[in-house]
Amino acid sequence: MFGKRLIVTAFVTALVLHGVPLQAHVVHGNPASSSVIIHDDSGRTVSVRVPVRRVVTLAPSNTDIIEALGLTTAVVGASNTDDNPLPASVNRIGFVNPSVEEIVAAGPGLVLGIYGQNMVCTQLGRFGIPCMILSPKNLDGVMHDITLVGGLFSAAGRAAIVVDGMKRIIGNINARLAHCTKEPRVYFEIDASDPSNPFSVGRGSFIDSLITMSHAVNIAHTVDDLWPQLSSEYIIAQDPDVIIMSHHVALSVLRQRPGWSAIKAIQTGRVYTIDANLVSRPGPDIVNAFAEIAKDIHPEVFR
Repeated sequence: MFGKRLIVTAFVTALVLHGVPLQAHVVHGNPASSSVIIHDDSGRTVSVRVPVRRVVTLAPSNTDIIEALGLTTAVVGASNTDDNPLPASVNRIGFVNPSVEEIVAAGPGLVLGIYGQNMVCTQLGRFGIPCMILSPKNLDGVMHDITLVGGLFSAAGRAAIVVDGMKRIIGNINARLAHCTKEPRVYFEIDASDPSNPFSVGRGSFIDSLITMSHAVNIAHTVDDLWPQLSSEYIIAQDPDVIIMSHHVALSVLRQRPGWSAIKAIQTGRVYTIDANLVSRPGPDIVNAFAEIAKDIHPEVFR
């Protein structure tokens, strides 16, 4: 059980429609000390001296935002799972259990964490290092975070360009989806270490929001868990029209799961694979995940 949970934790923490101005989440600004107090995505209150010059990012999704804003030279620390092009001098820090000592030694003016890293942020606060959790729940949240980070780095103009580009792509996708006449039932699988009880995405998760935006129904939407384990019996009974997986499983293998050959998606061959990195990293490229999910669900309007 621990092994399966570790896989899902890694996926989630790798996650882990409009730009909200920085002022919307600034509680108080002190001109004399050039600092602002903000609320992050976890509801924590964080005081940050601006503009930020040195940053540690604890997840690739956060580095994606920094890179899109043209700020990679400000990165002094990043997770050892980060595949973004960063200077060789950047200190590589653990991902699942990042070292507080290494972060402090890097001397950042800000640390960008993600879902599940609140404890690290609390520990860094004892050293006077601000740590902000970026854990958006939908596309609105991603664009808000990009705008917020841009403001903290005096890169508001660049952030506006990035967000505007995302809005155009989202607008184009929504224009196509407006022609949909059906809402297919979708099963999204993120891990099947135990094929009889695979992990999916529940209500409140980022992927659930993308499925809903794609004019579809997530069969696990009613489950009160972000990353629920669904029984095979439940999935078969829900009879999804579409199956999307963030790990590759051949259709022939799915048919061998007891009872799955009766599922409509498998009978019609509507089983798709999406890159786990693409769909689990809520940064600027998440609009491409939205596009891919929408096309898989509604190929008729994207032809």
